[in-house]
Amino acid sequence: MHKALALSVMVLLATTAGLEAETLKLAVPQKGAWDTSFCSYGVRQGFFKDEGIDLAITYTEGGATTETAVVSGSVDLAVATGTLGILSAYVKGAPVRIISAESTGSADLYWYAKAGSGIKSLKDLKGKTIAFSAPGSSSNLSLLTLLKEQGVAAKPTPAGGMPATFTQVMSGQLDAGWAAAPFGVKDIQDGKIVVVARANDSPSVRTETIRVNVVNLNTLKQKRDAIVRFMKAYYKSYQWAYSDPKAMDYLAEDNNIPHAIAETTVKQFMTKQANDPYHISGIQRVLDEAYAAKRLAKPMKEDEVKGAFDIVWKPGS
Repeated sequence: MHKALALSVMVLLATTAGLEAETLKLAVPQKGAWDTSFCSYGVRQGFFKDEGIDLAITYTEGGATTETAVVSGSVDLAVATGTLGILSAYVKGAPVRIISAESTGSADLYWYAKAGSGIKSLKDLKGKTIAFSAPGSSSNLSLLTLLKEQGVAAKPTPAGGMPATFTQVMSGQLDAGWAAAPFGVKDIQDGKIVVVARANDSPSVRTETIRVNVVNLNTLKQKRDAIVRFMKAYYKSYQWAYSDPKAMDYLAEDNNIPHAIAETTVKQFMTKQANDPYHISGIQRVLDEAYAAKRLAKPMKEDEVKGAFDIVWKPGS
């Protein structure tokens, strides 16, 4: 009896040890944005815990900040980081791999001006300042595309995060700012700001995977199983966010906005298809833009960067 009891205790301890959560450090840009919050929602719903993952989240202002964090290894993973920046870093030998798409197109991204400024469209911004978050970010890439397509000689200006950008626009330091819904949606409805452009106004941007989820290569080699489990929980979080009304409660709570504004944000700015982690397109265009922006030393073809992608898990696999 004593031997049987001891064996049972040993089995129980081994099982418990196997369920101990593994910590992954995650960089997330633009705290509170809908699609960048899937991990946060998943943590609150227990999806990551179910997969034995404990996420330690660090929030960034996007662009090079997020890219640097994952390339340097100060975090294990990053979500919603610019595809252009990551592919450019990979070509230069950075230890980073793309494990899924994050956003194809950018339905949530828009530019705005202070109401009463006389600025109502991109055409009104000739010779004027218009913000993006940071060099290499999706807001930078999309803005350059829009200005080129519409032939507008504005002055793209790095302005940091959304709250700082809003302050600069309202104080007159910038002529137009950038934002990702839900930020600013209530101000639009209240008539404080006017939308002058949306990223998806560009046919090119609409079909381009502009943001991806990435992992540091050393982490991937050492903790591949944990990264697989991360993607399982991430996918479940993404599916849940578009199916359970409670996600709107989280969005409203995180941004201190009315529930109705949260619902408007998702209905008018977001689509489930755009955030599909397993729909990747427009990579050749990303490479062409990277070369044009002098992030690549020479033109490259999509086949030359296949090694940047390591899709560790897919639904049904």
